[in-house]
Amino acid sequence: MTEPIPLEITRPAPGAGKRSLGVLSLVGIFFFTVSGGPFGLEASLSSAGPGMTLLMIVLVPVVFGVPNALVAAELSAAIPVNGGYYYWTKIALGRGAAFVFGAWNSIGAVLNLTLYPILLVDYLATWVPGIARGKGLVIVDLFDGGFVVDLHWIVAVALIVPMAYLNYRGSKAVSEYSVGMMLLILAPFAVLAVLGIWHAIANSIDVVSPFMVPGQGVHESVAGALSVIVWLYLGFDSPSTVLGEVADAHRTYTRALLISVPLIITAYLLPTIAAIGSGLHHGSPADWAEGDFTVVGGLLGGIWLKVLISLGSALSLAGLFMAILLTSTRVPRALAADAYMPRWMARDSRRFNTPVGALLASTTVVIVLSAVEFDSILRATVLLTLSSILLEFVAFLVLRWRYPQMLRPVRVPGGRPGAVLVVVVPTAMVVYLAWSTAVNETATFVTSLAVALLAVLLYPLSLRFVKGDRPDAEIDTSRIELGPDRFAGFGTKKAGA
Repeated sequence: MTEPIPLEITRPAPGAGKRSLGVLSLVGIFFFTVSGGPFGLEASLSSAGPGMTLLMIVLVPVVFGVPNALVAAELSAAIPVNGGYYYWTKIALGRGAAFVFGAWNSIGAVLNLTLYPILLVDYLATWVPGIARGKGLVIVDLFDGGFVVDLHWIVAVALIVPMAYLNYRGSKAVSEYSVGMMLLILAPFAVLAVLGIWHAIANSIDVVSPFMVPGQGVHESVAGALSVIVWLYLGFDSPSTVLGEVADAHRTYTRALLISVPLIITAYLLPTIAAIGSGLHHGSPADWAEGDFTVVGGLLGGIWLKVLISLGSALSLAGLFMAILLTSTRVPRALAADAYMPRWMARDSRRFNTPVGALLASTTVVIVLSAVEFDSILRATVLLTLSSILLEFVAFLVLRWRYPQMLRPVRVPGGRPGAVLVVVVPTAMVVYLAWSTAVNETATFVTSLAVALLAVLLYPLSLRFVKGDRPDAEIDTSRIELGPDRFAGFGTKKAGA
């Protein structure tokens, strides 16, 4: 068992004293850190089949999404500080594990973030072909098209900057936009669901047939669905990083989760049933392709529904970028506050109390990477994120065993057996997905492993060349109760004491 971590006082994480996020605001953030709408499920329909896709949409949240949400609910209620899972890991497993977790999370987040502005410009290029990658104005073209600064990149930067500025203004501003965009995305899909399900009933279309893509084995079908759908249920723990800005944190977080989990499942399930029920690609599921939800909208509702769903696709990408940038920047800020990264990355805005240093660093990296062609690395970030979730599960179990008297306003039921059970099944799913990736996408698996090992190797380098003898940041313990005298070895005292 690791020794308690001395948490010398430097300065607290941002957000303390400004707890403005309520339930609806947090639901908006949950929606975009996890979902953004059913866009992307076409890939599961084509690789796994209609029946398998519908089964996994329902099964994956039960065995993966909900357990992850339960663990996040317990830990966020017990340790409601900005930086969320970084500090859960630090208290449970020590500095080294927390650094590795933070590195995995930060690298995965910034690579994931880069995907959204690229896809958004790709979407706009379907309407304005001149801004497509490699066409029109090309300023720099290196590595045979691997790094291109062109009109596509310029438009991406023009979209990134205002979304980053909204993050600079704080979580309240991002959440307000998130709620509005969530409603605009869900409204046309609600219409689509009604029309598609009615069409399926009226025309006796079996929405689970064929269950798998013809000629495909069960393993191939399951792996094809999981590779898409697990990714679509990642992120239930991400809003924990802004808990320092949430009013009545544990109640608000729990209520937002209770709304968000069924909302996201429904937002995936009903439009997918409607899409299958439309009759598009009936009997030929391998023909499903990205963007077919807009085609279904045109078939069922005409041009107006097609346009609204198409607009929702753009709003989804913007919402995903803003929400993930919001939640992800609190982790490198925590690493910088603990002196593992340059001091300036721990700077906060005096006006908005936001982590402006980490925000500037993340945004700059995203802008640079937006010129890079690196699809395989982006796919590899899924396994990197899953690895950090496994480390989070370990922290959860260690805290249960190490601090049995910790004040837990929300608790996974069933005592210690319940705590073990809630992480066993999702862990098995992650291991299966990793094995499947190693067998079927060896390059992606090797890339993930290389990035994960790089983060581990960075720890001793950061200790030697960056941190030195600088102390860790203070953790605001005013709302944390580990048990009698458990803070005695932490080198700090409760705020206000």
